[in-house]
Amino acid sequence: MDNRRKHTRFAVAIAAEIEAGGQTVEAETRDLSEGGVSLMVSETVAGYAALAEGRTLSLTLILTQDGIEDPEEAPFVGPASVMWSAATDGGQMQLGLRFAALPADARARLQRFLTKLA
Repeated sequence: MDNRRKHTRFAVAIAAEIEAGGQTVEAETRDLSEGGVSLMVSETVAGYAALAEGRTLSLTLILTQDGIEDPEEAPFVGPASVMWSAATDGGQMQLGLRFAALPADARARLQRFLTKLA
């Protein structure tokens, strides 16, 4: 099976928030790359309609250093598009998001964080 991914994925669990359908929803990353992120949504979102494929969300990632919030780095904030979603047996939702048109400062912040993981 070919790996068609453009960017290296890193298995990392950090706190995240997404704004969808007027709600702020807590989540946690499963993996992260320069191109996108896989998240587990920890809360029930009414009907999950706001998390449907093709929707663009505002994503915040709480960047960490040695497992705690990095005091020298602001959180990553940027737009991300829902590429896929799946309900889990435990009633949660797993999402695959692709970063969309990231501002230069957000891209730089993400790259610095990923460099530390490599």
